[in-house]
Amino acid sequence: MKKRVELKKMGPLKVAALNGLTLSRLPLHEGGKEKPETSNDERCKELQQRMEQGMVFQEYEQVAKRRPAGDCSIAQLPESGERNRFQDVLPYDDTRVELVPSKENNTGYINASHIRIMVGGDEWRYIASQGPLSNTCQDFWQMVWEQGVAIIAMVTAEEEGGREKSFRYWPRLGSHHNTVTYGHFKITTRFRMDSGCYATTGLTIKHVLTGQEHTVWHLQYTDWPDHGCPEDFKGFLSYLEEIQSVRRHTNSTSDPKNTNLPVLVHCSAGVGRSGVVILSEVMIACLEHNEMLDIPTVLNMLRQQRMMMVQTISQYSFIYKVLIQFLRNSRLI
Repeated sequence: MKKRVELKKMGPLKVAALNGLTLSRLPLHEGGKEKPETSNDERCKELQQRMEQGMVFQEYEQVAKRRPAGDCSIAQLPESGERNRFQDVLPYDDTRVELVPSKENNTGYINASHIRIMVGGDEWRYIASQGPLSNTCQDFWQMVWEQGVAIIAMVTAEEEGGREKSFRYWPRLGSHHNTVTYGHFKITTRFRMDSGCYATTGLTIKHVLTGQEHTVWHLQYTDWPDHGCPEDFKGFLSYLEEIQSVRRHTNSTSDPKNTNLPVLVHCSAGVGRSGVVILSEVMIACLEHNEMLDIPTVLNMLRQQRMMMVQTISQYSFIYKVLIQFLRNSRLI
């Protein structure tokens, strides 16, 4: 028990170092220009007014859920069917993540999409993916390896309301050797830390044929209710801050040619809660860079790359509430 308390005080990056995961530098805290207090107040009021006047609903309804002529031909092939959790949530051909084809998967298909958004002159890269099925774990880890993913943001429990939301694709701490193998990839759990509404787990992925391995940070948000959205906006913001902190760390310790690695975000279908995480993060970055806060335009950009991102009006309203909470927090600093 005492050890657990001490681990909590240390923070995930120190615990990672103790567990042999690469840690050459602590996260870089990027200093930005201080924003005038009034601008945050004004933005906060504007967001609140849009909610009070019912404009958020109109805004959301005006953004098309999918491209009118979005081609999903690879996802609709008969052999892809068993690899889709839902037959009506499919990746577009031109933004889908392509795996190196194999004997078991000759089209290199996985239900996952590349998402790229420009903020403050930088390209923010994500992969939005469905939660793995028992038969797609090998594909999932192949994607993590080939795309150089160092952060997995999981926004669901494995099971909710008696239904599987995502197959458990990583080993439990304390299970036999803390290791599982899927195809050519051996996954080992090094440590796990609970931080209230989310858990941070340090994993290593090893390619069994080459012996190469790298660290993957698994950040699972555990406080999303079966129906609706979380009510703890501060908790959700702390989860987004953890993603940011680990992203800064992985960028600072990786090969300089490879600093802009995609963050892999998944829930069950890879569009609803995953869309909430990505849109919230991007809009907070816009606030931090003093860019225009055009939420529906960015939502449309996301949906041009993966259909149905941010699936419900309640999820879209939740993003507004998270941004209002972020601006309130900024005023207090």
